[in-house]
Amino acid sequence: MEAIWWLITFVVIWIVTAPMWAAYIKNDYIYDSILNIIIFITFTRYLFLLKYTWLAHVQAAKFIIIFSCLLLVFYLIQQFFAYQDFVDKEGTALFMSYFRPDIQPTEWYRVMNYTTKEISFFGVGAIIATIVLPFRLLVSFWRVYNDTGTV
Repeated sequence: MEAIWWLITFVVIWIVTAPMWAAYIKNDYIYDSILNIIIFITFTRYLFLLKYTWLAHVQAAKFIIIFSCLLLVFYLIQQFFAYQDFVDKEGTALFMSYFRPDIQPTEWYRVMNYTTKEISFFGVGAIIATIVLPFRLLVSFWRVYNDTGTV
């Protein structure tokens, strides 16, 4: 089941980032976008389908993930606002250096809007999932520790 979810995650990554790979020369923000997609899909899956994952009864892994989420949320917020600052301060003029030379201005405008919306959606989703997941894992940790029969 885990392998199927990872396959779905990689298919979503391929579908969502395909327009960006085709238009950009510099790939700085595409890698951040891939990280956001992986975290968003995986952590959301752990939030709602935890009892069907490998993590359900592995207490040590829950403990590690709970504390790593504290650091990860700060990194995700920093990356999200770094992109927003880049778009706001540098604007479209500097963004032109990220595109292939043969791309038309109307096309780079569409790709830039797509990238901004995609990073906003998956970035905010990943941040929210990273904030909520430790609480879900803490509840699960307590339920498994007390042997209540639920995760």
